[in-house]
Amino acid sequence: MLANSTFASLRNKIQHERFYDPLQCEFEKNFILVWEDITPSLLIENENMLSLFQVLNRKNSRITISSQTPGTNMIFNAFALKVINSIHPLWTFWELNELKRRMFPIWFKKRETMTSEEYRGNGYELSDLNDVEDITLDKLSSQLEIFWRNIDNCNQYSKVKKQLQKHKKYIINARLSSEIIVTHSLIYQLSINESIKRFNDYWDFVNEKILTISSGTEQFLDSFITQSIETKMKQNNQAINAGCPELTEVVTDIDPKALKEAIERAKTDGYLDSRVNVSELTNLMKNRGYNMINQNGKNVWKHII
Repeated sequence: MLANSTFASLRNKIQHERFYDPLQCEFEKNFILVWEDITPSLLIENENMLSLFQVLNRKNSRITISSQTPGTNMIFNAFALKVINSIHPLWTFWELNELKRRMFPIWFKKRETMTSEEYRGNGYELSDLNDVEDITLDKLSSQLEIFWRNIDNCNQYSKVKKQLQKHKKYIINARLSSEIIVTHSLIYQLSINESIKRFNDYWDFVNEKILTISSGTEQFLDSFITQSIETKMKQNNQAINAGCPELTEVVTDIDPKALKEAIERAKTDGYLDSRVNVSELTNLMKNRGYNMINQNGKNVWKHII
């Protein structure tokens, strides 16, 4: 689907793409929603679109959409995988921070920037998750299709998944990783412990190289500073119109107390990571040309540059 897709187009696409399952004697109720070229504004400015990507619990994932036939509905299990392709680091926008704990990010590298050693042609196997930059979905999808067409594999999957329960405390992001760990173990004929290690190593890589918190904090600061300036400009105009120019303020000045309270609210609401500290905040404000100074006995973030 494209970034400008509507709910109606989503409904029609799903209706036309569903396949008939001869084993269950019904059309599939699950689906994979693939969205191309997603921008942060699409999700930030449209709560309905964002809600499509916030379903994580199977128990409340059932959704009903009006079908093309009048008086009838289409029922779907919205827990099915959603795949987003975007050049934007969506997790760095504080309004989208909730997605961070629901995402399984894969970092792609442009083929033309790869060396021949990195790319290694069509012989690449998805067996070493440390080489995430080399992952190709064609290779992955073909192996998954072969796997899931085999009923014995499906039965074995259910059996191994039950065995995985006793290992959950050793799995990083178990809610996102459990099913794919089982599938990985069966496809590559690895022990559960080995597959768990591969994915734990992968999440260590993700947390270190991808899901950094500073950029998300920067988005929050930029938004807070912009709103503060706009508010002061309005207040200054009101003061001038009321004949009280002495009440006007420097619009770029930031009240440290107000900023601290806004950050604490954002932490409580889950928009910002609880690890945001004074040192990080000071560096980020300085990067924006602000220094903390004492003005008339009161601390203020002053825009110097």
